[in-house]
Parts: sequence; structure tokens; C-alpha cells
Amino acid sequence: MKRSKELLVQWQYNILLQIKARGERHWQLIAGVIGIMLLCLTAVLSSPVSAASRTYKVLSTSENVIWGELFKPDSRPILRVKSGDRIIMQTVSHEGILPDQGDTVAFFAQGGIPQNTKSAISKSQILPDQTRVKAAVKKTGPGPHVITGPVYVEGAQPGDVLEIKTIGIDYRSPYGVISNRHSKGALPNEYPINNAPVYSKVIAIDARREVGIFQLENNLPPLEIPLRPFIGLMGVVPANREEAANSIPPGNYGGNVDIQLLGRGSSLYLPVQVPGALFYSGDPHCAQGNGEVALTAIECSLTPTFELIVHKNMKRNTPMGETKDAWIAIGLDKDLDEAMKKSVREYLDIASEKYGMTKQDALLFGSAAIDFDVSQVVDIVKGIHGTIPKQLFRELKQGKRLQ
Repeated sequence: MKRSKELLVQWQYNILLQIKARGERHWQLIAGVIGIMLLCLTAVLSSPVSAASRTYKVLSTSENVIWGELFKPDSRPILRVKSGDRIIMQTVSHEGILPDQGDTVAFFAQGGIPQNTKSAISKSQILPDQTRVKAAVKKTGPGPHVITGPVYVEGAQPGDVLEIKTIGIDYRSPYGVISNRHSKGALPNEYPINNAPVYSKVIAIDARREVGIFQLENNLPPLEIPLRPFIGLMGVVPANREEAANSIPPGNYGGNVDIQLLGRGSSLYLPVQVPGALFYSGDPHCAQGNGEVALTAIECSLTPTFELIVHKNMKRNTPMGETKDAWIAIGLDKDLDEAMKKSVREYLDIASEKYGMTKQDALLFGSAAIDFDVSQVVDIVKGIHGTIPKQLFRELKQGKRLQ
């Protein structure tokens, strides 16, 4: 860089001499213009130079997805990217193609189970990738999810942290599905009523207004659900193959965390467990309430855009989330009380590491100012997340100290 600056100065000097030699007329003005141009060029050359990031598109073809389980450490990557690259990744919803929902075309034509023709979706409206997955992809695990991936991130090694930044989310189909199944959900063995094996409702999606149309079964007018799309399942491959056998339970590798705050503009931080991280995503949601009490959210096929960033000096053993306005302290455990403890401990770590608070003070402060919510109670491993508004710590962020 120093040599480049020396050459620019010499070049500028030579040009000035040539201009002056050819005549005094207007040479000061011309030289001044050239000088400004060279100054700008010098500034550009002096700026830090980084390799330009690239954007890739991953299609949800049968070759790029698996069904029912997570990817393994020896799974073949479908794409290799560098830290900072972006991926436009198609995802496919499993609702409407599961065995207990029968023929997919008939299921959507009758508006779900039981029939509700107000919610009917025609054959031409069904996302082709859903029917192709059902026809061509073998269900190899007990989970319901169709998962796209894996993507190898160059330079990612165990001990690093992969940041999954959700840049944007686009809708793929004009419908979603909410389902409740017997012995599952927050009220197992109570619902669906009459011991029905499944109760599924098709939800029309108005992408322009970002609302879902919920048609009631007893002739009441429909209700509108505001859409808050997010990807329920984002993860890295677990080092332990047994943890990858079922797509349902989340873990330190991320996976099916089902946190509604992880939508557009959010980041999920995961500890890398295998070389290349092997990122994947699935379980797309149009909207979900905290708890996900019936069993599912509005399950709908989406196309998210992710930016994948490798952090070498960030030490994490568990998942953590972030939005523009808040940190998300994630606790996961089969026991909801234990999940709560893990979420609170994560909040204490955030308050201590990012803002310098003692953990004892942070505990008292959190008791008055931080909300902890149930993410979901339906994924075998239950979730609690604490939402930590950054604005609350604005004085500490400014580094102010009492004298």
C-alpha cells in the first residue's frame, strides 16, 4: 500500500510537469482537478479491502432435502460458501404431505381435516415441491420436517460460532396449515376432541397484507392472524450422530428451536460442532404464538435469505439470539423448569459479558425488567427464551461509571 501511494505521488508530479511545459494557460485549474481525482483514488486504495461476498440460491429439490431427521457429520454438502456469503434457501412445509393427512390434493381441496370448504386450496395452487418431496423423498426419521442442506462454511471449525443472520423471508405459497394431533400438543389426550387422530386447518395466506385467514368451524366470521414469518429450524450438524436421528428436539446445535423472534433482521448464534458447520434449515412458519400449544404454528413454505458469518473469538456452548432491539437468552431442556434456569443463566452471562454487570445485580434487575417466555412445549425438548431489550442498558453501553 505504501508503494502504491509513492507511485501515485510520482505520477501526479510528472503530469503537472508535462502540463506546465506545454503552456501556463489554465494549467493551475487542470492540475487542481487532476489533483482532486488522484486524492480520491488514493483514498480508495487506502481503504481496507475485503473479498466480495457472494449470493447463492439453493433449491428445495429432492436431492437437496431430507425428511424426518437431521444431517450427520458425514453428510455430503450441497454447497460450499465463505463467511459473509448469502444463501437464498428454499424450504418446504411438511404439513399437507404427512401420512395422517392422506392424499395431498384431496386434503387441500377439502380445506383440511375435517372438511372446511371455505379454506379450500385448488390443485393448481399447491406448491409443486411439496408433492415432489412426498413422491420422491424417503422419510428416514421420526420427525415431520423437510430440511434443506447441508451447506459447508469454509473456515468454520469446532469451537467457532456460526452466526445465521436472516436477511429476508419471502412467501412461496398462498396457504399454510395448523395441526393438532392426538397425544401431542400442550393438552395431549384431551384434543383433538372425540379422540380424532388429527385436526388440521388450512389457512389462506394474504402475502400483500401479511395476514392469515382463519376460518372457524361453527359459521362465525373468519379471523385474521398477523403474519410474522420465521424459520423454525436452523442448525449446524451435531457431532453426536444420535442427536441427529430425529428432527424434532432442538439442542446446542440449534435445530427446531421454534422462537418467533428469529424472523427478518435477526441472528441466531450456534457453536460449531463439526468442520464446515454444515448449516441447514426447515420448518418454515408464517406465524406462531409463544408455546405453540396445538402442536404446530401456521406451517407454510418460505424462501429465507441467510447470511452466514463465522466468529473465531466468540465463545459459546449454547444457542443465543439477537434482534435489532434485543438479545435472546435461550434455554432448552426436556424439563421446563430446567429450561427456565438455563435461559436465566444465559441472560446473566449476557448482562455480565456485554454490559459489565455482576450476575447478582443482573438477577435482581431481570426480576423487575426482563420477560421470559415459553418458546414451545411440543418438541420433546422444551424451550424458554428471555428477551433482553438493549435500550435498558443504554447507560452501560456508553461506558458511564460513577465517580
